[in-house]
Amino acid sequence: MFYCRKCFLMVLLVLVVSGGMSFAVQAASGKTVKVFAVGNSFARNADQYRNELNAADPENELQLTVAYIGGCSLETHVKLARVHEQNPADPKGKPYPIGKEMKSLKELLTADKWDYITIQQFSWLSPDINSYRPWAKDLCDYIKKYCPDVPIVVYETWAYRSDDSLFKDGKRTDVDMYHHLHAAYQTIAGELGNLPLIPVGTAFYNALQRPDWQFCKDEKFDPSKAVYPELPDQTHSLHVGWYWKNEKDGSQKLVMDGHHAGNAGCFLAGLVWREFFLGVDARNNKFVPKEIGEADAVILRQVAHDAVAGQVAKK
Repeated sequence: MFYCRKCFLMVLLVLVVSGGMSFAVQAASGKTVKVFAVGNSFARNADQYRNELNAADPENELQLTVAYIGGCSLETHVKLARVHEQNPADPKGKPYPIGKEMKSLKELLTADKWDYITIQQFSWLSPDINSYRPWAKDLCDYIKKYCPDVPIVVYETWAYRSDDSLFKDGKRTDVDMYHHLHAAYQTIAGELGNLPLIPVGTAFYNALQRPDWQFCKDEKFDPSKAVYPELPDQTHSLHVGWYWKNEKDGSQKLVMDGHHAGNAGCFLAGLVWREFFLGVDARNNKFVPKEIGEADAVILRQVAHDAVAGQVAKK
């Protein structure tokens, strides 16, 4: 358990359980929680609306620092940390951009007093349990070397959008990807000592099962014939999806991103992180992204709350 840096307040313990794993969070107002994430762009996605969500509930502040490398796996984080250990002067061991400087994982781990540290797997590898071994344990051991008293949490990321090009072969689907990644994250969390799990991937999956939040591919849209600024109907997409990218020559290129969270997905992920770490009910945060609207924000708040609270029901 951590204690509020601002003041001493009455504490209510909320038990969050993931696959038999328990995690105690302070459900009290007036606290600040500092989280350090060893990850990639999916951690940044969860951070997109952090300032706005904090502003809507100023008594409870979530702070997040990300050791970011795009598309980074657990293996890569570990190997780059080892480079720095062997030779602190080697720039390869300082791959994380912080402002205008490049930092090592050791430097970031020791830069502040963190309340929690999260780890995650590269999204396409996430369904494969073998891709976590031995790298998840090695990364945890490295973290504990410099932050021995800081709890480590596993960040469950999400499946790609159903019409992502990686599913074109028909051998895999977004549903398959979710079920396999969910099982892999639960397994590795158990192997690492029953570490708690941030259920963002589960929240994404649960949202898409709701009759009031289902994404359907726009079958009428033909990307090969699209003319700027034409886009398909992407209602209730939790991912970025199709968008027009500005090229250096001033032209517009139609691009599909079925991997990263779009505005709705970033909002949902941020709500899950907030309830998970702060113990505050996501349904009570009144921030509404202008890209989403109040009606859909209400749905996503409920989904976020259910994903975190639902772990208790599983227990």
